[in-house]
Amino acid sequence: MALHLFYFPKQCFLTHNLPGHPMKKPPRGTTAQIRCSANEQSFSLMTESRRSAHYQPAFWSYDFVESLKKREEICDGSVKELEKMYEDRARKLEDEVKWMIHEKSAEPLTLLEFIDDIQRLGLGHRFENDIKRSLDKILLLEGSNAGKGESLHHTALRFRILKQHGYKVSQEVFEGFTDQNGHFKACLCKDVKGMLSLYEASYLASEGETLLHEAMAFLKMHLKDLEGTLDKSLEELVNHAMELPLHRRMPRLEARWFIEAYKRREGADDVLLELAILDFNMVQWTLQDDLQDMSRWWKDMGLASKLHFARDRLMECFFWTVGMAFEPEFSNCRKGLTKVTSFITTIDDVYDVYGSVDELELFTDAVARWDINMWADLCKVFLVEAKWCHKEYTPTFEEYLENGWRSVSGAAILIHAYFLMSKNITKEALECLENDHELLRWPSTIFRLCNDLATSKAELERGESANSISCYMHQTGVSEEDAREHMKILIDESWKKMNKVREMDSDSPFAKPFVETAINLARIAQCTYQYGDSHGAPDARSKKRVLSLIVEPIPMNLKK
Repeated sequence: MALHLFYFPKQCFLTHNLPGHPMKKPPRGTTAQIRCSANEQSFSLMTESRRSAHYQPAFWSYDFVESLKKREEICDGSVKELEKMYEDRARKLEDEVKWMIHEKSAEPLTLLEFIDDIQRLGLGHRFENDIKRSLDKILLLEGSNAGKGESLHHTALRFRILKQHGYKVSQEVFEGFTDQNGHFKACLCKDVKGMLSLYEASYLASEGETLLHEAMAFLKMHLKDLEGTLDKSLEELVNHAMELPLHRRMPRLEARWFIEAYKRREGADDVLLELAILDFNMVQWTLQDDLQDMSRWWKDMGLASKLHFARDRLMECFFWTVGMAFEPEFSNCRKGLTKVTSFITTIDDVYDVYGSVDELELFTDAVARWDINMWADLCKVFLVEAKWCHKEYTPTFEEYLENGWRSVSGAAILIHAYFLMSKNITKEALECLENDHELLRWPSTIFRLCNDLATSKAELERGESANSISCYMHQTGVSEEDAREHMKILIDESWKKMNKVREMDSDSPFAKPFVETAINLARIAQCTYQYGDSHGAPDARSKKRVLSLIVEPIPMNLKK
């Protein structure tokens, strides 16, 4: 395995026989020219009979992307002067926040709430070491007394933040809030802030943590009953959590949302708010630089103009990589993964929409002969699904999912991410990747099931026979509604398994950034397919997300 794996030859052999590819023809009137004309007529008839998914054209044009980041218009002076001004101000504010973290360390709940605000505002990447030292100090001070005599909000917030940072925390800290039968006390329903904190914490539960699983069901019911009875600020947080819990949200989109919510909060800290806005806009500049580089690369490749049957989704592919690793230091990782996901999108459409089985077998064999097993393995599982479709074969649900978590391409994306972001590549880590480590499997399973929930109808309409919903319905005889509910349960179970993997493990071969990137793959999958297929069929909601994250800066107006 090597870093060059995601670079396909510019004149990919797929384009040699596709409409729109310039081919050198023999002289007119020769035998070769007559044979060529006959072959072209035959090919023309063949292409007319091919399936089409009728994908919508790209919404984001090359010219639009090139027009981004007109920073000269923001204020007088050069771009470099503006950047320096932002960096100097951010550095000053960062020092103030570090001092505030130290100041608040005497009161554990106050510190935990401050850390939570820092993270939700998108500033966690600036204070990783400070937060780690503070959490270590909290654990040392509280020791075995954790959870005793505290509010539900305090206990749940500490549990969630520690779990987010990979610490092992037992669900036993919540036993003081249960009755003699082990159920949560009914009086907790009066503590809305505590219920909301416990609800968010319950989504970090691992397999076997039944108390937290019970809490999740208990709180879903009671928080819904509170609709219309809360003050505006708290109701906004409750509704946001009920739509999708914090643990499953795309971090950078959550930061944009929370900055706006934080502005409206009574008693919001102006220093923290200003730094959050500065940081968001500075990161956005980096993202725009990366996107413009990728847009030029994609235009130079020319695949979108040659392969008209395939989705032209450069912006959506880039947005996906932002969901996985938004931090400025991972610029090269985002660019590499944008190339990977763009190629995967195109190749997926070759298998799903365009190619015949004979052609796809030849293509798969050709990729295998390149001896780049990452791509060869992906093409092989694509081919399995293509054969199912052409044979109109419906596999068992287990057979489908075993192939499907690989064909969704999450593992291929994460393997590339490991090489692109890891400073120290180890033999142990490579062996884990080779043997389908759980950090590959569970995010990919969530990716697959979320994808199927959003795309199954369109896939069945164009003749594909296999997705998780149809296979489960065929095998069990249940309704589509019941099959969909079962997929949501499996998504929940996969999250629990992934939470277990995330817990701090001194023997793990993977560094924290890669672990977080793997979890972020599941988050961006949930984001992309939350309301439909935002990758294959972007709608107004998905376009608004791109605008808010990559195009539109946050105004530097701190008035509430």
